[in-house]
Amino acid sequence: MARVPAKRFDRALLIAIVAVEAAVLLLLGGSPQPFLAMAVALCGAFSLVAYRMPDLAWALTWIATPFSFEWVAPGGAALAVPTEPMMVLALCAWSLRALAGGGVQLPRSPLHAPLALLGGVALVSVLASGFVGAGVKAWIVAGAYAAFGYLYFATSPWNTPRRERWFALATASGAIWGLYGVIRLCVIGVSSQHAYGAARPFFAEHGTYAAYLAMLLPLPLLLSLERRGRARWLYGAGALAILLGIVFSFTRAAWLSLVLVLPPVLLAWAARGRNWRALALPVAGILLVGLTVVAVGASERLTRHAGTLVESENVSNLERLNRWMAAVEMTKDHPWLGVGYGAYAEAYPAYRRKTIVTELAYRHMGAHSEPLRLVAETGAIGLAAALWFLGVAFAAGAKAARAPGEQGIAALAIVAGLATYAAHGLFNSYLGIDKISVPFWIGLGALAALTRERDRRNGPAS
Repeated sequence: MARVPAKRFDRALLIAIVAVEAAVLLLLGGSPQPFLAMAVALCGAFSLVAYRMPDLAWALTWIATPFSFEWVAPGGAALAVPTEPMMVLALCAWSLRALAGGGVQLPRSPLHAPLALLGGVALVSVLASGFVGAGVKAWIVAGAYAAFGYLYFATSPWNTPRRERWFALATASGAIWGLYGVIRLCVIGVSSQHAYGAARPFFAEHGTYAAYLAMLLPLPLLLSLERRGRARWLYGAGALAILLGIVFSFTRAAWLSLVLVLPPVLLAWAARGRNWRALALPVAGILLVGLTVVAVGASERLTRHAGTLVESENVSNLERLNRWMAAVEMTKDHPWLGVGYGAYAEAYPAYRRKTIVTELAYRHMGAHSEPLRLVAETGAIGLAAALWFLGVAFAAGAKAARAPGEQGIAALAIVAGLATYAAHGLFNSYLGIDKISVPFWIGLGALAALTRERDRRNGPAS
């Protein structure tokens, strides 16, 4: 069969998209469901953007993620709207664009093999479990997030103009949401009770909000040290806004992640250029945050909340122990492949203990720990595959971070951002939520692109 020329295929596809969109507007515009017509038209317009300008479509999806909400379809399936529909449309348009251009070539990267193994083990655990339906849905959704973030960025060139656009987007979005949470909390009252919903209606609770901000913080922080002039102050102001949002989120796991990650990252940056004096800038930023906390009268409340981390009677701590014990029992019963990927919540009622009973014990929730969720759902094999993947990712990132210039800075920032979630994930499990999954997988995809670029300069990847 003769191959259709790329330009002819391109033109025909664009005409088809526009024609379908116009037909939908004509047919449904005067119907009793005008919002349906509008939604379909927007989907068509977004598909057109995704086909012509993929990076813009990915950026729009990033921007839309905090605005998403959970929509439960007939039959009980939940969908994050508009994030997940935008992801599917963007991937379909990108695939058609790749088809017209001769296909997509996946450059060599050390991250590919462990990620493929992890996905394969997760699928086998689903097929071997008693929750195949729920597991297949969870596996497909996780695969879509991985394809959207990892596959797209790993196959795209990470050149300077593109890097600058994503630097600015990530910093601006983090700063805006950081300031939003702080301002809203100051309006409704600074306390741990109010902080739980400080970023509503965009973030349902403080954990996802703080984890999202923590993943973004290292980038503007390092760029504020690296840049000069106006750019330094803009990135510095962005880092300060993000840090304020995390502090006033009253999220203990996020605080701990910053304490564990930021000091070694800053030392690694200073060691790159022997520029130890520049560390005075983040120290000044921390002092400014401290002065802000004192000025709004929140120091005692923040200190008291930090102390609850080791309180045995704290409800949040008790419920974590409850969920962790259930995960351990699942692992004992299914040591190799677990109860099935995505099946923790379905299996939980059979493993719920009466040793610890809180008002949250009967809710449909996750394991409150990424490692325990992985071992409970995919067993020892799945946990080993995940640890291999993360180990390779951090090793490749550390290697790329030694590169000169901002390629190295970008790699260091991405590794640091992922490390904050690795630390936060010891106490929470958020990778099923779009607000965390989108930056997580985009970060890994960008890291794969950076390791590819470094291997290209130094020769073929081993």
